[in-house]
Amino acid sequence: MKKHLDDLTEIRSIMERSSRFISLSGLSGIFAGSFALIGAYLAYLRILAENNRSLSQNFFTSIRIDIFLFIIAIVVLGLSLIFSIYFSARKAKKNGVSIWNNASRRLVTNTLLPLAAGGLFCLILLNNAPQMIAPATLIFYGLALVTASKYTFDNVKYLGYVEIGLGLACGLINDWTLRLLFWAMGFGVCHIIYGIVMYREHKD
Repeated sequence: MKKHLDDLTEIRSIMERSSRFISLSGLSGIFAGSFALIGAYLAYLRILAENNRSLSQNFFTSIRIDIFLFIIAIVVLGLSLIFSIYFSARKAKKNGVSIWNNASRRLVTNTLLPLAAGGLFCLILLNNAPQMIAPATLIFYGLALVTASKYTFDNVKYLGYVEIGLGLACGLINDWTLRLLFWAMGFGVCHIIYGIVMYREHKD
């Protein structure tokens, strides 16, 4: 009986590895959250400079505030992706599997649409309603996570729900600083908490 149970467990594990990307690393979330908090702090300094017109003009204050915040978001995203790929590749190598397989391909192709649509939508907002970029990034990212959860760990969808909720709440606020706080909570604090939970649960 025990042998049959062990066989079933092994079959289930093989099926999971073939249908889901299980090399997602908790360290990726921790680093992504840390980058987001650093970016949020730089954005906060830029908002303070914008509100204090008595400061002398320099490179930091010469860039339009909405463009500056958009650049910060792009840099945070780029660094997060680089470290996510690195830690996931390291975990995949440790587990003896390829990082680029059917499961990872399905994950990328199915999450690319909401992320790409969100990025293009934010470019539109840049010249029309820049104050809505922060909530838009949270909402579209949350939608991408919910989609991604079908091809990786199930609990990714809960992070997605939180991101969507924070994005909707962020959209109701008119203050730049409070919007930035919600953005930092979503991309910073929530990522770090999720990454720690994932790291402890999967020992990567």
